[in-house]
Amino acid sequence: MMEMTRRLILDKPVPGDVDAVFAIANDPRTWSHLPEARVTDPGQTAALLAMFHAGWEANGLAAWVLRLGSDEGLPGLAPGRLLGTGGVNLIQTGAETEVWNLGYRLEPACWGHGFATELATYAVERARATRKDVPVIARVLSTNPSSAKVAQKAGLQLRWEGPAAVQTAAAAGEAALTRLILADRELEPGVLEWLVSRG
Repeated sequence: MMEMTRRLILDKPVPGDVDAVFAIANDPRTWSHLPEARVTDPGQTAALLAMFHAGWEANGLAAWVLRLGSDEGLPGLAPGRLLGTGGVNLIQTGAETEVWNLGYRLEPACWGHGFATELATYAVERARATRKDVPVIARVLSTNPSSAKVAQKAGLQLRWEGPAAVQTAAAAGEAALTRLILADRELEPGVLEWLVSRG
């Protein structure tokens, strides 16, 4: 079922969204914080959207495909334009508990207009309404400060900061890369340890 925020239409992903979502995930600008992780195979995008679909089926909430719902007078952005993906996905941690993982990837043409914050704030609200006992977390790299600001505006606070995994630093081309873990509440030690171990 379609949902709406003030300016966005939020839809469950469908296979027909693959090409448009892949174009965004393949854009090097959306991976400037982690260049080596850029999506280069449409099959990766199809698998991602299938994962989102499975999340909706299993948990009643997962990531959406975002479209512009109103004419904001932004050049090149007409109502109905697919802007990206984002929301929360329920993941199982090694501590046998679950967390809602907040994420978002929007096309560069719509950056700087508050769409990511609008989405993230709504996603956190929906996560709490769906399973308020489950923490909402975001894992962000120091090379992506804008993403950290969005998570903070959505109500998450910094809970851990430390070195990223060696392979992550290599993918970012940064020798001294920092990983930030934000959450809407204090995290159990086992949950935080598992998140830190994920690099």
